[in-house]
Amino acid sequence: MVLRQCTVCGRRFTKTEHFKRHERSHTRERPYRCSVCDKAFSRSDVLFRHMKCHTQKTEGDDQQKPAERRSTISEGVAPVPAQPNQQPQSKSLDQPTNDNNHQPNSGIPLMQILSPSNYLGPQENGLPAARARHGSMDMPSSYIDPRQNQHRQDHISIPADWVSHSPVSQMNNPANPHRQSPSQRSADASTFDTSMSGSHQPAQTPQSDLPPNSYGTNALDWLPQGNMGQGDFHDPFQMWLFPSLGDLDQSPDFLQTYGTGATPNFSLPEPKVGPDGQQISQERTKNINKVPRERFSRVQKCWASRPHRLHRMMPNLWRDIIGHQVDNLFSDSSESPPHPKAGSNWGLDADCRYRLRDAFRTPAPSALHSPRIQSITPFEPMMNNDSSIFPPAEILDIAMGLFFRHFHPTVPFIHVPTFSVNNTPSPLLFVICLIGLSILGTTGATRFVSRMFPSFLQRVSADLAACTSGTATSPQQLTYLATALLTLHLAAMTGDKDTIAQSQMLYVSTLALMQQNGLFSACDGGDLNALISDLHDSEHHWKAWSRIESTKRLILSTLALDSWYGALLFRAPIVRSEAVKLYAPCAEPLFQAKSATQFQSLIRGGKLTTAPTFQISDLHANPTPPSSPLGFLGSSTLLALLQIQSQETYHRLMPADPLSLGSLIPWQLYASDLKARSLIPAVLGASALCGPTAPPPHHDTNTLVLWHALCNSLLADFRMFELAAGRHGAGPATGALESISAWTQTPSARRAVVHAAQTHRLMERRRVSDHVSVGSVVAVFGGALVLGLYLFMVPQASNHANRTTVELADVDIDWAELGELGFTDDSLGSNHDGGTTGGADPSPVAHFVRYGGTVALNGVPHQGGYESARRVLLDFANLMDGISGRKLRTFTQVLHIMSDDLMNVDAGL
Repeated sequence: MVLRQCTVCGRRFTKTEHFKRHERSHTRERPYRCSVCDKAFSRSDVLFRHMKCHTQKTEGDDQQKPAERRSTISEGVAPVPAQPNQQPQSKSLDQPTNDNNHQPNSGIPLMQILSPSNYLGPQENGLPAARARHGSMDMPSSYIDPRQNQHRQDHISIPADWVSHSPVSQMNNPANPHRQSPSQRSADASTFDTSMSGSHQPAQTPQSDLPPNSYGTNALDWLPQGNMGQGDFHDPFQMWLFPSLGDLDQSPDFLQTYGTGATPNFSLPEPKVGPDGQQISQERTKNINKVPRERFSRVQKCWASRPHRLHRMMPNLWRDIIGHQVDNLFSDSSESPPHPKAGSNWGLDADCRYRLRDAFRTPAPSALHSPRIQSITPFEPMMNNDSSIFPPAEILDIAMGLFFRHFHPTVPFIHVPTFSVNNTPSPLLFVICLIGLSILGTTGATRFVSRMFPSFLQRVSADLAACTSGTATSPQQLTYLATALLTLHLAAMTGDKDTIAQSQMLYVSTLALMQQNGLFSACDGGDLNALISDLHDSEHHWKAWSRIESTKRLILSTLALDSWYGALLFRAPIVRSEAVKLYAPCAEPLFQAKSATQFQSLIRGGKLTTAPTFQISDLHANPTPPSSPLGFLGSSTLLALLQIQSQETYHRLMPADPLSLGSLIPWQLYASDLKARSLIPAVLGASALCGPTAPPPHHDTNTLVLWHALCNSLLADFRMFELAAGRHGAGPATGALESISAWTQTPSARRAVVHAAQTHRLMERRRVSDHVSVGSVVAVFGGALVLGLYLFMVPQASNHANRTTVELADVDIDWAELGELGFTDDSLGSNHDGGTTGGADPSPVAHFVRYGGTVALNGVPHQGGYESARRVLLDFANLMDGISGRKLRTFTQVLHIMSDDLMNVDAGL
């Protein structure tokens, strides 16, 4: 009677078919399967030992079958056919044989798997039978030895007709003193048997006649040799030291190829030289075919995929934009824009709303609210002012109109005549609507923007990361950059400190990506003017030129973003100002032309489709007006370059500790630096390009405000004023106020007060058509701190002989007369009695800068002290509150708190 015993549950069977059926029932309990013989196991450590057994080959097999040697990995080398007198492979365990003349096989001995700790094999190689027994690392002996399990009825007994020759015992052969790794022996002579075969014997071999099991002492001597045989190998400590099964086929031992020694042979074979080279080609082909294709696949998995596009965007940018077959640069398709439906100004209908809602679903509501996200009708009302309901199409259309009327003139890079709502990508269209809702400023609109912004910021960041993979084309990357630019503007417009902090990484990624692609180096893309001159077709000329102009304006707008966003976050700018060279924008009427016919008419009227390049070095060398005007966007970008350079110098030279600043004046520190000393004359010379001394057609409210703010950045250290306002609490504020008190006695402080008063005048008297940029709002806040804290800390009893009242707001200042007053150490001049070098009496403003006096704003004198400072700060706060969509709530709250006006301050502050 032949017995079969289950290795999982220990149950015994007399028939093979019953045994196999029972083993199949354990399939779910044995998730680990051998890749060689397809045998299943219930534990990973048993499978690992089983795999180790596959790699063991006796020294006798190495000598008997040298022709069957081949690499365990290199499947491309075919083994030598076996000799006729060679014995066939042994049968499976499921089919025992009665052949007594069996040969030693290389199959996996069953006793190797089920061996107890005191298992000993037969005598081999002259080893004594009574050798000391070694503890097994496999299982405790109580699992198998029936003498230790007298009380169990289902103990395991070894069938009488089974015997196993363990090839592991050959590892103790004295004739082989150098112990090789299992993979080295498998590379020399190993053809794995696909079945677990055992040798048939008529009777069971006694355990005392078996050789000692040296598996744990030799093959795995790197494991702890402590109490291996006294506990289960699956204990937690040993599992930390056990190698991962997934690394078996990736370890260096398994990567031995054709070499016969311990070192693999990776040298390329030398080709044989033939008469005509044909033999060399055949030898190379033969050697290449030896490498299996599976090896290349495994190597491919070890490396991360490289991006498809490794070059910068700028060298081919202009040609890519001209060849882009769409009407608008930021479009997905070239379909003509449909006419807006009745009741819709921009064509944002219910279908477009559904598209935005599906792409940017409202975040899951909290437990206290259960809003209805899926809409039933095209225009559902906002019930209970719940901001989680997606706005109706009518509200979105109104928001888009507010965007193009109030925001787009400050960042004019979208070509409106070819703009189509249906062809615009969803992220870009959605951020346009969010900016419009922020300008709308209603309760529902504000809550919706605040609720949607965090998830939308993650989406924009993920889309921008796709630019680094190299799969996106140049127009697609520009669309991602445009979306990121508008998202950063939206974060600043909300004015929430947490929102701005969350957007800092997007700001860094956007500027770094544009600089990496060379978008700030205009000359790297070839001669743009020559490419535009080659366009002859009227319709194609108009649309291709509009796409190029949109790209130029997007680059200029992003550069301006770096100037005021760096000041907002108080970080060093990302752009290297000295390496920037840009194309100036073309005339605004050309960019606003509504058809190709109107576009060609303007060209015939003298408008140019080409523009010169400009860089900051030109301003330092020759601050004269250019031959063609730069326009608002070009002028503001030029001032942004100067501001970036000023911030670079500040973070490079000023002390890192804000408490050690004292009453330092930035221009005094810059004047002693060889690299920064030309910054002061460049800023003063920019007045003729985009400042108050420029021709009247060049005057723009935003550029004038930016010029005044740039002058103040050289005259006053804003970090000191922020400390005095209480940015870091009451402790540092006291020392900062004392430093400001000493600063108020300098001509630089009085020159800064003049610029701050002129900033208030420009913003108060701006026209309705003068749209305010975010950078201008930041400049207004800086002017409020300078003027307010000057009045708060200036001594009232100083300069009694010069206590004249000087109007600083409602007056036209002669900037040429002021010149460098306040920017040099000899600001008093050679004539100390109030006269100038030419003998003429100075103007009241110039006299105030030199000697001081009482400040008057719009006819109201301010003697200095708390009341004067409180009134000025409140005027600036109300001025900022009146700027539609540009409130920057954090700045206005600071001014209201400093002026003791708690009406517009959040309760949580």
